[in-house]
Amino acid sequence: MLDHTNSMYVNGENMNQSERLQYLDLLRGFAIFGILVSNLPMIAEPPFGIGLNNSEYSLYILGLIYFFVTGKFFVIFSFVFGYGFTILLNSLEKKGIDSKNIFYRRLMGLAMLGVFHAIFFFNGDILVTYAILGYFLYKFKDSSDGKILKTGFSFWILSAILYAVMGLLIYFASTEETNTSLELTKLSIQGYLGNFASSTMQRLEDLTYTFPFILLFNWSSAFMMFLLGLWMGRKKILQNPDDFFNRFKGYWISIFTVGCISNGLYVWGNLETFNIFHSLITNSLLALGGISFALVYCYGLYLFSKSENNILTEIKNSIATVGTMSLTNYLMHSILLAWIFNGWGFGYYGQLAPEVYMLLVFPIYGVNIGFSVFWKRYFSMGPFEIILRKFTYGKSSN
Repeated sequence: MLDHTNSMYVNGENMNQSERLQYLDLLRGFAIFGILVSNLPMIAEPPFGIGLNNSEYSLYILGLIYFFVTGKFFVIFSFVFGYGFTILLNSLEKKGIDSKNIFYRRLMGLAMLGVFHAIFFFNGDILVTYAILGYFLYKFKDSSDGKILKTGFSFWILSAILYAVMGLLIYFASTEETNTSLELTKLSIQGYLGNFASSTMQRLEDLTYTFPFILLFNWSSAFMMFLLGLWMGRKKILQNPDDFFNRFKGYWISIFTVGCISNGLYVWGNLETFNIFHSLITNSLLALGGISFALVYCYGLYLFSKSENNILTEIKNSIATVGTMSLTNYLMHSILLAWIFNGWGFGYYGQLAPEVYMLLVFPIYGVNIGFSVFWKRYFSMGPFEIILRKFTYGKSSN
C-alpha cells in the first residue's frame, strides 16, 4: 500500500493494467479520507471517555462515525498494502533484485517514520504497526494459497475475540470512578495546550493508553487484510475488477444488510453499556461489520471509477492522486491537526465538540487534494515517499 513508485507499476503495462492500478490508487485516496475521519477524534480530545464539550448532538456524530467509519477504512488500507507487496515483489524479481533486503529496508524506513510520527504528532500512528506486521507478511510470500487463506481466516476470528476484549475494557472503564477519568482528562488537556515540549511529553505518556488500543484494535485485522491482499495480488484478481465484483452479483443487498445490523449493534454497544455480556457481543460484531462495509465501499468506489461524467472524472482523478501520495497525506493529517489542536499552534485540544471539530475533515482533505495535484505536476512521488525510497534503495534510488 505504501509503495508509491508508480513508474515501477505501469512501465510496459497495457491500458487495462493502468486502469486497475488507478483503482488501487483510488482505494488508497478514499481510505485516506476515512482514516482522517477516524483519527480526528483521537487528536482533538483526550482518550479517557469524557467529552467536556459534548452537546446533545455529539452522540449522534460519534454514532455515525462508529457506524460508517470505525473499523472499515484501515482494513482497506491494509488490503492495498498486501496487494502492493505482490506488485513490489514481482517488479524486484523481474529486475533480479533481492526482495528481502529491499522490503526489510522499506519496513525499517516505515518504522522510523512511524516512531517520529508517534512521538511528535500522533500517538495513534499505524506505520510502526505496518512495519512490524510487514516483517511477518514477508514470511508468507512463498506459502501455499491454502495456508494464506486459512491463516487470514484465523486472524479474522482473532480480531472478533480482540474486539470483544475491548468491549470488556469499555464496560469496566464505564464503571470506574468518574473523578479518575476527569483528572486524567484535565492533565491531558494541560499537557497538550502547553508548548511543543510539553505536548510531546504528554503524547509519550498517552502512548501507554493508545498503543494497547492499537494492538487490540488494528493488528489482527490489519494482518488478515495483508494476507488477503497477498493472495489476491498473487492471483492478479484485480487485473479485471469486473470479474471480481461480478462474483458478488445478487449478494450486495445481503452484504449491506449484514453490515447495517452488525455495525448498528456495535454502535449500540459503544454508546449504551448495559452489562458485560452486552458489551462483549456487540463489540465483537465489528469484525463482521467492518469487513461487510469495507467490501460495499470498494464496490461503490469501483462503480464510481467507471463513471465517464467529466466532473466525476475530475473528482476521481483527484482522489486517485491523493492515493499515489498516501504516506505523505497520512502524515500531513497529523502535522496539520497537531498544529490546530496543540498549544504550540491554535490550542483547540479538548475545547471543541465533535460536531464542530469534525467539520475540519473537509478543508484538510481539500489540502490533501490541492497539494497532491500540485506536487505531482513536478514530481513522480510525494515528499515522504521520496524519503522512504531514498532510504530503501540508497544511492541506487532514482
